[in-house]
Amino acid sequence: MMAMQMRLENVFVLSICTQVVNWRTHPIELFLCQLSDNNVELKKASKMVRKFYKKQDAHIKELEKLTIFNDTTTEDDRSARSDRVNVVVRRSTTIILRIVFFSNLILFLGKAVASAISGSLSIISSLLDSCVDLASGGIMWYASRQMRKRRPYSYPQGRTRLEPIAVIVLAVFMATISLQLLVESGEAIYRMSKNEKGPPNITDTILVILTAIIVVKLVLWFMCAKFGHSPAVRALMVDQRNDVFSNAASLLFSGIASRLPPLLGDKRFLELKYLDPIGAILMSLYIIFSWYQLGAEQTRNLAGHTADPQFIQKIAFVSLNHHPAIERLDTIRAFHFGCHFLVEVDIVLPMGMRLKEAHDIGEELQKKLEKVEGVERAFVHLDYEFTHHPESEHKVV
Repeated sequence: MMAMQMRLENVFVLSICTQVVNWRTHPIELFLCQLSDNNVELKKASKMVRKFYKKQDAHIKELEKLTIFNDTTTEDDRSARSDRVNVVVRRSTTIILRIVFFSNLILFLGKAVASAISGSLSIISSLLDSCVDLASGGIMWYASRQMRKRRPYSYPQGRTRLEPIAVIVLAVFMATISLQLLVESGEAIYRMSKNEKGPPNITDTILVILTAIIVVKLVLWFMCAKFGHSPAVRALMVDQRNDVFSNAASLLFSGIASRLPPLLGDKRFLELKYLDPIGAILMSLYIIFSWYQLGAEQTRNLAGHTADPQFIQKIAFVSLNHHPAIERLDTIRAFHFGCHFLVEVDIVLPMGMRLKEAHDIGEELQKKLEKVEGVERAFVHLDYEFTHHPESEHKVV
């Protein structure tokens, strides 16, 4: 009886889904029926299957959010909402950049005092990182300020790509500083082997300063991760994360190298002094790797890398549910255009449709696509047949 009831429930759900009668070939109800909530046997499935359905549910919920473009809001409402979102993002980015910059300025002074007292290479490496923090904050603030100053005749498409360019500049800068520190750490190990350099001097004051710096950096890291929505803030988030790890490593390695041998009172433990430059080497390698990843990602995006399949599915969903006169989608292209995406959609309309009607359908779809989160520019091309090859319309470069 239980199995019969479960089958009847599934049949009832499917019957409701199939009763959605409208012109849309892919209505949202068709996807909502595929949510795992409607699958009573999913609890018995394997972990990988449940993970797949969880990911699919999240994607369907994202598609459901896009239905507001079709039903619940007017064009003016969508424009007003988009403008408000852009203002909030710009304002939050500016506030975060200022907070991070002045916090790094104060922390830089604290690290300078700790470095002068201790002479620790690990702390000096953290001090150099703070110098770069100040430079990165200044560069990001300058890039964000220049982006807000529109110059439509010199930059018709805007200057949003200044942010990824600034991130790439910072990545190169950070890698150069870290390479220099690698060389200095190698020289320090050589001098220690010749007994020309002893362990660092880590006092209680330095321990307090480093601990306070780690706490402040954790707060800045959380703030950037929670409230930041731009590549500039994301770059600063990576920077704060690196600072947390580098300062924690500085505290660990320099503290062990300075405090542990005197406490143990054994000459064999004097070799622990090498932990200080070794810690600096490890931190430098980690910083180089993390900034390489971020710089490579921004370089790929500037080069026009394609969007992920889920994003392209969103574009297809909005386009298919736009107007009943659209017979099919010919081609969809979406690729990175700096921070966001450039979208091209080819739609097929009836051959005998009037130019005015076809133009209005394409223009409304273009405006609708540009309201999708992540789309910076959208182009809609109109056609009356789909048998030609898409590449025949453009020069292949």
